[in-house]
Amino acid sequence: MARQHIIRVDLICVVFLGGCIGTALRYACSVIPDCGAFHIGTFAANMAACFVYAALSAWLGGTRRIVGRAKEYVNRGCGMGMCGGLSTMSTLALEEFTMLHDGKAMDCAAYCCTTFIVGCLLAYVGAHVGLRFAGAEHNDGDRHAMGKEAD
Repeated sequence: MARQHIIRVDLICVVFLGGCIGTALRYACSVIPDCGAFHIGTFAANMAACFVYAALSAWLGGTRRIVGRAKEYVNRGCGMGMCGGLSTMSTLALEEFTMLHDGKAMDCAAYCCTTFIVGCLLAYVGAHVGLRFAGAEHNDGDRHAMGKEAD
């Protein structure tokens, strides 16, 4: 039997609101001037989204401060909505194809590789930052539970 999908209006609203914020941030990045063939605004938006989404996901996976439906709202609103609105595969693809069309294959390859490699590295660092924040929360909670104040 096929799994029935239930449309949750609350989640649609949370993703929509997060997407509005992410899209506004993306627009703000779009006014950053390019540096030759390197599209700084698109690159900055995509790299910020890689870092933030990875940090958020790792933190949400380890935090005890947000639970249940609130955790789902933060994940969907900030992650899927805001980071999804901030990042842009379509603009990246357009920029890549424009470079290829203009005969700038090496610039295209460099921009594509830089975006992919730096994005993966920032996601890795973001995940570690998120885990560190989640771990720090656990350590603070343990100190308070034992009656000791953090230094």
